[in-house]
Amino acid sequence: MRVLTILLLVIPLVLQMSIILLLLRGKLQKRFFWFFVYVCYALFEVIIRLAVSHNRNAYFIVYWSTAIPGAVLTLLALWESFLAIFELEMRSRWFMWVFWICICIAVAYAGLQAWGVPPRQAGRLMTIILDLEFGSGIVIAMFGLFYVGAIKLFDILEYQRETAIIFGFTTYATMSTLSVITRSTFGTKVRMVTDYVPAIAYILAEVVWVRDLTREERKLPEPRQTLEQMRGAIEGYIGIVNKYLGRDG
Repeated sequence: MRVLTILLLVIPLVLQMSIILLLLRGKLQKRFFWFFVYVCYALFEVIIRLAVSHNRNAYFIVYWSTAIPGAVLTLLALWESFLAIFELEMRSRWFMWVFWICICIAVAYAGLQAWGVPPRQAGRLMTIILDLEFGSGIVIAMFGLFYVGAIKLFDILEYQRETAIIFGFTTYATMSTLSVITRSTFGTKVRMVTDYVPAIAYILAEVVWVRDLTREERKLPEPRQTLEQMRGAIEGYIGIVNKYLGRDG
């Protein structure tokens, strides 16, 4: 069990270092500032957790005390990519109304779930922690669903890097949320599964980020005509029309 725990800490450590190096190599640390800060913090987080992995009580304290800043940085990184894509659309009132309605639905569902189906075989402190984790996971998952719907609606084809960041966070949040629901339903009977699903989900998210950063960023095809050529063609058509109108006059 301890070997598996260490392994699930070492793998993210290697992937996080790879992500940082890839961001620096591509000079993307300014473009994705909060994502860069998040990955750096996540690297520090894993190192601290790895240092206390031999002590179960210390690991529990370190895990949850470092998770709160990580959750805040996650939201900042998500918002950063979302804003880069939908900056113009966010000026529309209906777009923001739909966005906040989706977020409120997620918060309401998380609250009802926490009140109606509390975690089984868990103390008061653990219940609060799991409820907060579940709530943040539901919000991020809804954020991802809204993003997918929005890019389909507006037929957005670019923003490959931003999409990968949002997809990675959404994958992690969705799988972690499912593990919380499973634990709330079955209690500690499936603890072996629920304890390790979030760690595996995070590794999958990191794989998504590494894969995207190692690929060349997709660019939309350039128009066949330059702006000058288009302007020349338009002026030619206008000249033909004016000449035709002059003949009629």
